[in-house]
Order: sequence, then C-alpha cells, then structure tokens
Amino acid sequence: MFLMALRRFVARRGRCTTIYCDNGTNFVGAANCLRLLDWNKVIKHGAINNIHWKFNPPTAAWWGGWWERLIRVMKDLLKRVLGRALLSQEEMFTVLCDCESLMNSRPLTYISENNKDPVPLSPSMFLQDIQEWRTPDLDSVDQKSLNRRNLKVGGC
Repeated sequence: MFLMALRRFVARRGRCTTIYCDNGTNFVGAANCLRLLDWNKVIKHGAINNIHWKFNPPTAAWWGGWWERLIRVMKDLLKRVLGRALLSQEEMFTVLCDCESLMNSRPLTYISENNKDPVPLSPSMFLQDIQEWRTPDLDSVDQKSLNRRNLKVGGC
C-alpha cells in the first residue's frame, strides 16, 4: 500500500530526491523493494527515479519530531472536520485534500500587522501556480439541483 501511495504522491507533486522516515516496517520494506528495482528500466519508462531514503536511528524516535508534529496537525484537522462521520473512499480523499490545502496555506514566516509588508510565505506558494482557486462549499450548493442530477445519472 505504501508503494501505491508513493506513486500517487510522485504523480501529483513530482519526484522527491530524499524521503525521511522512521524505521517502520512499511518504510523499510518499501526502501528495500525500491532498491531492488532496475532503475535504468524504471527511468526509461518515465516512472519514479531513484530516491534516497534517510531513516531515523531505531532508538532516536525524537528525530522525526518535525514531521510527527505535522501528522498531529492533520489528525486534529480530521477530528474537527469529520467528528464521527463515516465517509466513502472518494469523500475521504476529498477531505484529506482539503486538509492538505489548509495545512499548506499556513505561514512559514512572520505575519505582520502592517498591510504594506510582503505577504508571508507558505508551502502552497511553492506547490501551486494559482493561489486563489476555490471550489464552492457544500453548504452553498443547491440541494435540489444535486438531487435532480443524481436521479439523471442513475444514482441512489
């Protein structure tokens, strides 16, 4: 499953040169699998290029504190957004993408109160071309038109 998630990540974001991770069995197994690949064949077919894996020492769990904190932020966001809701896989992917967008819009630099100061940098500024593209919130979508469309498409 991790290798499929890595393929999706590379398809959306592009290949990374280094992956930092703990010594979880999924990550170590994935690194070993990728090490066994014939990279000339992989590169020839335009898939994932060789990625350098950096593992934390097994006895130094605190080394991954900076990404563990981001995992905690994502978990907190999901708890607030979902509560105890049960979602389909497609709905879950959508909520995860919304949370990812929110996390990537957090400022990396100081936020000034002066309007003349530059806009603070955020990860999304480096990841996205168009910054202000939004989809309508579900609360603002007309429920009647959705029901009519669902009947036409043959939904339930």
